[in-house]
Amino acid sequence: MTHTMNNTNRYHRIAACAAFSMAGLLLASCGSVNTTYTRTTPADSAIAAQTRVNDLFQQIFLTAKEVRMNRTKGGPMEVQIDVENNGFSYKTFSYRFDWVDPAGNVIASQLSVWKQTNVPSGGSTVIRAVAPSDDASDFRLQLRQSES
Repeated sequence: MTHTMNNTNRYHRIAACAAFSMAGLLLASCGSVNTTYTRTTPADSAIAAQTRVNDLFQQIFLTAKEVRMNRTKGGPMEVQIDVENNGFSYKTFSYRFDWVDPAGNVIASQLSVWKQTNVPSGGSTVIRAVAPSDDASDFRLQLRQSES
């Protein structure tokens, strides 16, 4: 009877070790996408809103690496936000940009719709929007976590 108990305990220990080993391999493979940046300082068009934008992204476990805003050749403002996922899981989220005039009033636009995107574990993406008119001087970003 003791011999059977020892074999059962040994089997459970081997099964537990195998499960932990598989979990470790799965976690290691989740972060297999790597991203590098050649620029070591922010772009000339980077804006100070990065901290506020990061506060928003961190709520869904993402990071805004850089926020850039400048005028397009046609005149209206454009914003680009580099979004990075340093976590171990695929992240899907929706975002919407509203543009505001110098007084802070929202500029009505049919372009202000929810868009969905995703970022793989260890990967990055750029979300961007162009203002609906030359009157826009700033943007308001809204985020929500989406089901994949």
